[in-house]
Amino acid sequence: MTNAHRVWMVIGIAAATAGTNAHADPVLNYTLGIQAENDSNVNLSRTDPVSQNILTPELTFDVKEQGSTLTADVSGTLDYRDYLQNAFGDEFRSLLSGIVDWSISPGRFDWVFEDYLGRQPVNVLVSNAPSNQQQTNVFSTGPTLRAHFSDTLRGKLDLRYTNTYAETSTEFNGDRLSAIGQIAYLFSEQNNIAGAIAASQIRYDDAASRPFEYDRYDVYAGYHDETRQFKFDVAAGYSWLNFLHEADDSGPLLRGTATWAPSAATSLAINASREFSDASQDLIVDPSQLGNLGVGSGRNGAVVSPQVYVQEQVGFDLLHSQGDFRFDVAPFWRHIDYVGGNTLNQRSSGYIATVSWLFQPTLTFSAGAGREHRDYSDIDRTDDDKAYWLGLLWQQARHWSWQFRVGNLSRASSVFEAGYSDRTYSVALTYTR
Repeated sequence: MTNAHRVWMVIGIAAATAGTNAHADPVLNYTLGIQAENDSNVNLSRTDPVSQNILTPELTFDVKEQGSTLTADVSGTLDYRDYLQNAFGDEFRSLLSGIVDWSISPGRFDWVFEDYLGRQPVNVLVSNAPSNQQQTNVFSTGPTLRAHFSDTLRGKLDLRYTNTYAETSTEFNGDRLSAIGQIAYLFSEQNNIAGAIAASQIRYDDAASRPFEYDRYDVYAGYHDETRQFKFDVAAGYSWLNFLHEADDSGPLLRGTATWAPSAATSLAINASREFSDASQDLIVDPSQLGNLGVGSGRNGAVVSPQVYVQEQVGFDLLHSQGDFRFDVAPFWRHIDYVGGNTLNQRSSGYIATVSWLFQPTLTFSAGAGREHRDYSDIDRTDDDKAYWLGLLWQQARHWSWQFRVGNLSRASSVFEAGYSDRTYSVALTYTR
């Protein structure tokens, strides 16, 4: 099955079962539009900037369904970029994040499909111009088996096959098998403790990636508590990595998330972790976050490689939405240290902030800023990426709207030629269902 077939399979399962899903209330939203953009430095060069006009037809969609036999959450965009002065070849771009859970035997046996299609740089040390981008994909599928031992004791077994793919960085391409067994004791439906054992097998297609093949084993325990205003998840354990051709490694596993909602208008979330990870985890994005992947998101410019690293990260997200006003700010801190050594070990920090204001019944003003600072200590290099944008949405009719936007993207780097500054102006006409 090809990469494209897997993507459309996830979408197709959600669509094909929408009409037969008992008690479901499927929601399909989509936007069709065409955008005209002027880019002052489309090749993101300090010394030889190229201005370009770009015409982009675009489709965005969002499918949500919650029923007795199917749960689906799929979001995506598809656009065609026509570089009118031929600075680059015209190209299709697509993003997708989809999770489909098919309950074959409710409460006992589910089959899960997940797909995450994105775009990442080929070389993170070079500007992210169109010539330095590639399509990536992480596809996963498999059964979830559930056991109801008693009113307070539950069990679950997740079996998954995962395929990882990169268009250019083919050393990332490979297959994974995993199994996670969990048993939970329920104090209530919102409060439980659980223990889990996980095993994974990671293999790659390219011979050059064989030194990074490994088997992984995790043992951990967790606690979950949820009330109307507060949600808390924490897990702690240990991981063992048995490399087939290199020295083994091991270390603690720590994960935690907490969300506090003091009112219906405000929420504060924090997440933190210390664990072994790799590029495939960077490419997994929640469907609700698909539009927030730019500078400052902590997912900007993932290194697409087969290597494992120890990741330590902390992130916050403060959201306030009331009436015609919405504000969101999300700072993060992240440390990456590659197992076995790598010149791209990094310390990064940043934030993304957005605000929108409906100041007239048909006019919405929006603004945003993002920043990401990365320190590559092993090669004595620092990069500081910044992005700013202003937007105006005019709702001309119920389904039709105009969008005007100006943005600025820049990089300041200790490597002089790696820096750049780019200004864009765009106008778009969209139809929204």
